[in-house]
Amino acid sequence: MIKTYFLPAKLKKELRKIWGVPFFGKKKEVKNKFENFIEKKKFKKIITVGDYCSLNLPSDVKIFDGRIKRRKINPPPKFGGRTLSCQNPAGTIQSRVWPIIKKAIKDNKNVFVKGEEDLLVIPTVLLSRNNFAVLYGLPKRGIGLIEVSAKIKKSLNKLLKKFHSKKS
Repeated sequence: MIKTYFLPAKLKKELRKIWGVPFFGKKKEVKNKFENFIEKKKFKKIITVGDYCSLNLPSDVKIFDGRIKRRKINPPPKFGGRTLSCQNPAGTIQSRVWPIIKKAIKDNKNVFVKGEEDLLVIPTVLLSRNNFAVLYGLPKRGIGLIEVSAKIKKSLNKLLKKFHSKKS
């Protein structure tokens, strides 16, 4: 059974830690470091979560909400006709986003989120296969890249159990 998860305030600090490999620096420097890294790693699929990453980095799947640092982007990003959509209020991982993210990953579609996509890194990693990469923004610092593996999935499942949840 898929649940809706609610972020408790006490977990915010833990979620701010860097998960995966960080790439720090200015926009061009981060992009170059990222491109060199993925060239060596040969990931099967790259997924970006967040508008900054989705707009600036190559990926197979983009999950975005039309905002960077809580400010609306004008015009909102357009990534072609391969976009699904869902609603996900801030501080939650709604039960209905799981099947949408799963379909997006399977079919290489993008996801426009009405609400906030920050926490969707968690289901994205959990629904991805090993040797996929999930990228997310590190505001004012750069980006983080999570190499999907059984180890990181175990860590994120453990973290998810600390969320408040409600069966849907």
